[in-house]
Amino acid sequence: MKTTILTNTPARQKGETARTLSNLIINLFLAINYLILVALLISAPVRHGYGGGAGIALSLPSFLFLFSVLIVVHLGLIFQSYLPARILLISGFMLIIFGTMTLSILLFSRQSSNLLQTMYPEPMLVFGFLSLSLLLGVYIVTKNITVSYLTRADLSGDTPGFPLSKDRYRNVRIITEGGVGSIWYAERIADNSPVAVKVPKGADEQTGMSFMQEISLWKELNHPNIVTVLSANILPVPYIEMEYLPDSLAMIKRPVSISRALEIFDNLVSALIYAHNLGIIHCDIKPTNILLTGEGVPKLTDWGLSRSGSSRWSVSGYSPRYAAPEQRQKPPDCSPATDLWQIGMIFTELLTGKAEVPDGCEAVFQQSEGADILHIILRCIAIDPKDRYYSAQALCDDLDKIRLHPLSKKI
Repeated sequence: MKTTILTNTPARQKGETARTLSNLIINLFLAINYLILVALLISAPVRHGYGGGAGIALSLPSFLFLFSVLIVVHLGLIFQSYLPARILLISGFMLIIFGTMTLSILLFSRQSSNLLQTMYPEPMLVFGFLSLSLLLGVYIVTKNITVSYLTRADLSGDTPGFPLSKDRYRNVRIITEGGVGSIWYAERIADNSPVAVKVPKGADEQTGMSFMQEISLWKELNHPNIVTVLSANILPVPYIEMEYLPDSLAMIKRPVSISRALEIFDNLVSALIYAHNLGIIHCDIKPTNILLTGEGVPKLTDWGLSRSGSSRWSVSGYSPRYAAPEQRQKPPDCSPATDLWQIGMIFTELLTGKAEVPDGCEAVFQQSEGADILHIILRCIAIDPKDRYYSAQALCDDLDKIRLHPLSKKI
């Protein structure tokens, strides 16, 4: 489950819009011009009497085929932002191959050159169109091969995308990528300790602000249920080095027993009480952001969307499956009640296997203890934040009441 980042950066949005518009204009322009050429080629034998020559009879079908392929490819590339990388790569190769073949025919076949000069008022423009198609194909292929190479290199242990010094880390490999940063496994050369290293994915202002905020807030958190930051820096290369935990809540089989779910939930609530008392809100609690120690102790990680009352920069976002209603509104909002919604959804998923609002008919809630837990869950995931627990401590108090005096006896 990836986090959807909502940024308030008009410059970035304008840049994306400009690139999309440029792509549409270039490909549509070339497709239309090639379509005109095809129309002229079809009409050429009738208008100019080129139907009888053997050379022309060979050139005409060749031209029709080559230009038709180029038309189809350029029309497809109008929608390249929706195409998978493999299709883009094939399209790029087709532009290179068919663009080169068409240029070669025009350059080295006198009959083809004469036909072009006769039917098209400015034949040099055709050479320009074909050169543009060829360059566009080279760009697409180069870009996609580079991305593919970096991905394979990351998975194989080679680290061309890892920006930190090789004198500090070894055996580096990618673990996962989020909306703002990438997480890498590494071993510190100084003491052979395994660590996880988070580095930003982009160099834009918005990513830098988010990363600086994450460092400033996360490094202040020292709790047994929060992943420990070992070191962090902004210059010359931004990074966060943290303890390495190989498992996450997303990797365990669900549903789990009530006792195990309560154990995990207790630990998460404890972490939230600590963070909220410091004025820090996580805002993106989900199974992949809850790591597990070898003993199964859960620890909150990835504070990239976290915020505090004293430092609330213009970056927000959510993970759709676990997002609270207020995160989906415009403008989105996040408060301590948002964290309570998210751990309420996780508690539900641990017990039922589904991150969905329970209707109370699930088997686990038919038990006496399950009925008490349902009461707590429904208060955590109330639609209106004001109807949720007013604090993580209040939630913790209700959990304690379950153990001492089951809520079902009081209702």
